[in-house]
Formats: sequence, C-alpha cells, structure tokens
Amino acid sequence: MKINQKYIADLLNISRVTVTKALQNHPDIALSTREKVKKVADELGYIPNIVGRSLSTKKTNTIGVIVPKINHSFFSTIIEELYSNAKKVGYNIILMVSFENEEAELDNVKSLLSMNVDGIIIDSVATSQKHKVHKLLNKHNKSFIYLDRKPVSLKNAIGVFFDDENLSYQLAKEIINKGFTKLMFISGNQEISISEQRLNGFNKAVKEAHISVPEEWCLVTKLDKTNAEKDFTTFLENYNNLPEVVICANDSIAIGVYNACEKFDLKIPDDIAVSGFGHVKISSLLNPPLTTVKLNLKKAAEKALENLLLLINNKPITENTLIEGKIIFRESTEKK
Repeated sequence: MKINQKYIADLLNISRVTVTKALQNHPDIALSTREKVKKVADELGYIPNIVGRSLSTKKTNTIGVIVPKINHSFFSTIIEELYSNAKKVGYNIILMVSFENEEAELDNVKSLLSMNVDGIIIDSVATSQKHKVHKLLNKHNKSFIYLDRKPVSLKNAIGVFFDDENLSYQLAKEIINKGFTKLMFISGNQEISISEQRLNGFNKAVKEAHISVPEEWCLVTKLDKTNAEKDFTTFLENYNNLPEVVICANDSIAIGVYNACEKFDLKIPDDIAVSGFGHVKISSLLNPPLTTVKLNLKKAAEKALENLLLLINNKPITENTLIEGKIIFRESTEKK
C-alpha cells in the first residue's frame, strides 16, 4: 500500500487538491478539514514526496547551506539560526561542509544543484581564486548569496557580511587609546574578504595614530589555531623585538597565539597582550579571558535567509548588507 495524498483523499472521500491544501495549511480549507487531514496523515505515517512536489511546483522548499566547518561555535551558531529561521517560513536546510577546501566547496555546490535546492547560502572557503563555484551557480541560474565572507576578487558578489573593516578599525583605535604603541596584526589569507577588511581596518587605525608597524609584525597565517600557533611560534623563534599587543583576525588565531606564548613562558597580557575577533564561546573561558569582537550572528542569519528568499522570488538584491558588532574588552589587553 502506497501512502500518498490520493490514498488519504480516497479514505476521507475528498479531492486530492483539498488534501494538498490542507497539508499546506491553506486558508481556503476549513480548519476542521485541515485538522482531519493532518490527523489521518500522521496516523498513516504520510511523508511528502519532495521530488514529486518539485516536478509540479518547480520548487523543493529546500535551501543549501555551505560552511567551512561545523566544529566551531561561530559556524554552529549561524547554522542553528538558519535552521530556525528557515523552518518558520516553510523551508528545510541541507547542510554541506567545505573544510576550507575549494574543490570540496565545488563538490558541495554540485551536490546541492543535483538536489534542485531553491537557493544556496555560502560562507566561502578561506582561499578562493578560481571562482568555479560562482561561475557554476550562474550557469545554472541558481539563486545564491554569500554570508560572512566571500572571495575578495568577486567585487560585485552580493551578500550579508559583518562590518569587518570598521569594527577592526575601532578595535585597534581603542587599543591604541589604552597606550599601546607597538602593535602586531595576524591575518588570514588576503584572498578572502574578512582577512582583507580586518587588515584594512587595522592599517587605517595605525596610520591615523602615526604608528609604524615593522614588516615582520604583519603576519599571515591560516584562520585556525593550529597553523596560527605554528606560525607565531616561528615568529617568536626568529625575532627578539616583540610587540606589546597582537591583534588577531579571528579568535582561532588568538587561541593559537595563546598556545605559542605558553611554550615560551610569555605571560598574557604582562609580556604580550592579545585580542581576537568573532567572540567564539571559548573566548571568555581562556586564561586570561580574551578581548574580542562580538558579532550579531542571529541578525546575519535572518538577513541572509531573507535576502536569499527575495532572490528565489525574482526580487533583485543590489547591495550588500553589513551587520554590526560590539567590542568586548577583557583581561587579555589590560595595559600594564
């Protein structure tokens, strides 16, 4: 026995259209009928056929989401917010993980296209020059939007981003106002927007303050604690001239700096002060607690979904959305 809408319709002696509308909670159908149909559907264990529905409506009511990683409070929070908001408007999320790999991200997109998702939200990988993903989505005329980060060279790519440059500028400016004059910045790969924007903000602040930053104090690493620890360890092994404060492009890099400092018995903030960006959950639990920038992830997820749904419904988005944040000063940048 195949449990489908026709079977439910025959059982209740109503039309299949009535069953369809009742299951979709359509106001054309009386509330009593909707409740009766839903009760029978639940008792029978009816599950909608998404493939069949997509053939008739050209929509699957699914949205693909691609993130660089999930074992990270920043991304897991965004994912949860997207799930929650999508459910409210009748959409399901299909999650893919790129693991910061361009080819994996491309495979993610191919999989989502094969599932005929209605649109895709992409938190781009940390290195992205080839733009295969962007080109493929345009070839398929698929609605998509960037969230949090995008490849720098895609100047006209639309998305929802954090106010990274301004927040980084404000953070560096306030650190300078605390009396720090020897500043180091550790960034990620400059091919990705957050790295470029946060470095730009730092450079603007030190330029305004007429502070000179030695070349070796502008370090580039990957956006994770393991590589940051390794690269900052190398810096400490090779240079005796140390900065007073290390400003990091994200909290993961800052955690790597903490770990490297521990190896060299450098005390934070007595020997070197440290700040991050992103407010991962562990930032307040570090010893000492980390100065960072808290970003409004809830608002970013809401706006990304809202803008994607506009694109899905053929309503153009012509400009980026910038989401605010808040600087949280903690013990890691106390001036001694």
